[in-house]
Amino acid sequence: MSGPLVGVDARMIRHSGIGIVLRGLLRHWSANPPPFRLALCGDSAQLREEVPGRLSAEIVAWNPRLYSLAAAIGSPRIRCAAWYSPHYATSLTASRVLIAHVQDVLHITHPTRRGTAIYNRLYLAALRRRAAFVLTTSRHVKVQLQTLHGFRADRVLRTGLGPGNLADGENARALPRPDGFPARYLLAVGIVKRHKNWEFLFDRLRHDTSGLPLVCAGAGPHRDKLRALAARHGVADRVLVLDWIDDAAMPAVYRHAEALLYPSLAEGFGLPVLEAMAVGTPVIVADRSPMKEIAAGCALVFDPDWPESFDAALREILGNAETRRRCSETGLTRAQEFTWAKTAAVVEDAIERGMKRQG
Repeated sequence: MSGPLVGVDARMIRHSGIGIVLRGLLRHWSANPPPFRLALCGDSAQLREEVPGRLSAEIVAWNPRLYSLAAAIGSPRIRCAAWYSPHYATSLTASRVLIAHVQDVLHITHPTRRGTAIYNRLYLAALRRRAAFVLTTSRHVKVQLQTLHGFRADRVLRTGLGPGNLADGENARALPRPDGFPARYLLAVGIVKRHKNWEFLFDRLRHDTSGLPLVCAGAGPHRDKLRALAARHGVADRVLVLDWIDDAAMPAVYRHAEALLYPSLAEGFGLPVLEAMAVGTPVIVADRSPMKEIAAGCALVFDPDWPESFDAALREILGNAETRRRCSETGLTRAQEFTWAKTAAVVEDAIERGMKRQG
């Protein structure tokens, strides 16, 4: 690999969400080398395990705590022509050319700890001054950055995302049912935060007469909290919270679900929606952006302020074969529009244009 050296903030290589974005880009670059050299900066041991074998990249030890002042003002000991980060809480000093992905602004709109909103507003203000380009995954976040945070439209580029962990949706459709899973089940995927709307979902499950179990994935270290929440709503006997499931197993979990239930009130993208559609699984989503933007008419939509609309959507998806067929087929077609190649192309273009501006 030749060309200028681009540093990549790879500290979140093993995280969900941002980690999926980073791993997706690296998989693409391993087969389609970018027009520059890569220096992956993070935990050296993790990077050696996670980076695709065919990818030619320098690994640089640099692991300041996430969301810390040390990360903002510090930088790895390399001379790079540009610095790319898949998240915006990154080094502001690693290079004169800074390209950062703003996956969402949930730390500001839906903060979970005191001080996080102020911290992230300051970070975005710094990016507005310093970044050559800011990348977003959805039109929804692009509009938020322009209208709420003062970013110029021409400096905010929308990348979209590839289909998450689903490298080949067609092959995923042929995967056998995971061992120990119910013959039929509903699926919900997400971390345990208020905006994910788990309480709404468990409350509506009490009104569902199908009797199907709800499999919950992605709760991470907060699995017990989710189980306790299901118990408080009286549906613990119908809720199966997965302890842990490997990324490689998730396509089969999506594929064999009767439907993905995604009641989240706020996202930067809503990757589970795309992952489910990529294997032909029907989706029910809240009438909120950017989920509607991603589904684009291929999912059943309900109004979170009208709970009965969720009940009606669930009855429709379970009881109407024509609706299931339509959602499955249109979802498959829609999902094919999202590829890591498209995402990588925007990232590469932003990096190259940023370096040209600096001369």
